[in-house]
Amino acid sequence: MSLLYFGKVGNVLMYINICAYLYGDLTIYSSAVPKSLRNVICSFNNSRDSLSDSDLCWGSLSLTRLDVYRILVVCFGACVCPFLFFNVIRSRWLQLLTVCLRWIGFILMLSLSIERAIILHKNITVASFHHNVSMYWNPSIYSLLTKSEPIPKPPAFQPQNIPSLFGVCVYVFMCHHSIPGIVTPVRNKSKILCRIFIPVFITVLSFNLLLSTTAIIAFDHIEDIYTLNFLPNNEFIDISQIPYTLALVIGYFLCLFPVFALTSSFPIVGTSLLGNIFSLCNFFSVFKSDQAQKILKYTLPFVVLLPPLGISLITHNVGYLTGFTGAIFGSGIQYIIPALLVFKARQYFTHCVTLKESNLETTTDLQQNDTASATVGDEMTQPTSSNSGMENENIICSSTDHTTTPHSVSIIRKCSTHHLLPIPMHASPFQHFFWITIIIIWALFCTIIVLIDKIHHL
Repeated sequence: MSLLYFGKVGNVLMYINICAYLYGDLTIYSSAVPKSLRNVICSFNNSRDSLSDSDLCWGSLSLTRLDVYRILVVCFGACVCPFLFFNVIRSRWLQLLTVCLRWIGFILMLSLSIERAIILHKNITVASFHHNVSMYWNPSIYSLLTKSEPIPKPPAFQPQNIPSLFGVCVYVFMCHHSIPGIVTPVRNKSKILCRIFIPVFITVLSFNLLLSTTAIIAFDHIEDIYTLNFLPNNEFIDISQIPYTLALVIGYFLCLFPVFALTSSFPIVGTSLLGNIFSLCNFFSVFKSDQAQKILKYTLPFVVLLPPLGISLITHNVGYLTGFTGAIFGSGIQYIIPALLVFKARQYFTHCVTLKESNLETTTDLQQNDTASATVGDEMTQPTSSNSGMENENIICSSTDHTTTPHSVSIIRKCSTHHLLPIPMHASPFQHFFWITIIIIWALFCTIIVLIDKIHHL
């Protein structure tokens, strides 16, 4: 479809945008997983604000936290690289396991942060902690044992963070790519907007609002990987008591949650990027020979893997990578490509209808001439011309038996053999050109704002 509407140049640009977004996605994964592992295996210092990349990871070795992070990036790449040489697809059991882990992680983060917020707002003293051992199941309260933290009171509005908001929001709400998989199995699509679209997006919005709100009211400092706020402090862990052991298990599970979730998704996203790069190469004749195809088969996995790992070795700022990927490349996938695709499809459809109308007028004139000739007595001309007219009409209208917009139904009826063509119940309510213009302007605005912010901080 995209090749029909965009042509070769447009398709090349579209694939470049998709590949760039997937590269950004893999870069975020290859940064978040080693960073989470680094924070778990390195000796924990409860004063989190003082931790830096130059601090030692262990007291017995001269490796800094940055050194350990880079070692883990290389190890992560070595572990996931073999999967890129196979056609990895998400199996049913892997999908169910990932969904269960995500639900457990979300529920734990919500409940732990809510309890921590209650403790902060009730001004519960450190002495009461020691008398109530049952409260120690929550690993996020251990930072309150060494120092008193103020109640989080973030400012209601920070203009300097607006650019990052655009990028992160676009990245987070890329959930629309799952819509085809949700819609396709549904047989009755009569009320699909109310039954599927609205509930799905409200659910995603609710989860993001809940996680964001509870994090704001519970923590004065939020890590760029939120699960790292629940890392337990081993100084206060006494494994002989159940609450302490439970806190240790919960804390490490949440800190390793990105490792489980993102590691299982990395080969799938990598395989998707591999297929898109392969399709992009097929647009150029130099890659169509058998020898070139063989070379691509063994080199593209490294082309997919090495750039994300290289960027991850340079920086582990997940917030920066998320905002940049979402605003620049995510906007293209979420806004610009769909808007241009709809515009070109309508333009193509309008051209076809105009052509069919002109052909229809020619066919009608031929039929009128045949009718006039038949009344004079030329019986051989009428059936031949009539059949020719019907053949032309069938050829003209063969591709318009299925229509997508009620605006074009009246036009199609004129040249279609299906005279009782109904108005589609699934027609889009956003058919005006105004909506396409608004989407393009919004995408450009988000991209420019984020670019200015990222360049300003360099």
